[in-house]
Amino acid sequence: MEIFVCLLLGLISAVELCASLDFYQKHVIGNMLEYECATINQRGIGVVDGKCKTINTFILTKKAGVNRICAGHTGQRQGGNFQVVECRHDGNSVPPNCIFWGELHNNRMIDIQCDHGLPVHFNTPNNAQNG
Repeated sequence: MEIFVCLLLGLISAVELCASLDFYQKHVIGNMLEYECATINQRGIGVVDGKCKTINTFILTKKAGVNRICAGHTGQRQGGNFQVVECRHDGNSVPPNCIFWGELHNNRMIDIQCDHGLPVHFNTPNNAQNG
């Protein structure tokens, strides 16, 4: 029984870690300019359900910058004063050749979902889709 519990806890931790790695892949980048939204396709995150993703937001920081927001917490958390690049689909291109246009924002408050101290989901503002 103890072995089963240990294996189960290990599996849960692995799932949380995978979700966190997915978050970093989709939303965290050390440095980026607004005209570099092709990064979405290079990272393999530009297509959702066979369609070009509507919007993706990159937080310009190292992982530690986002980790500080989630440290020791589970649930929705906010942190501020990040530079972000918001990449939006051009509305015309189709997979696999999705084209995105970017806009740089300074001092942006971000809203993320945390699970056991790790970021797992970027909560998109109400006026956007699938961030």
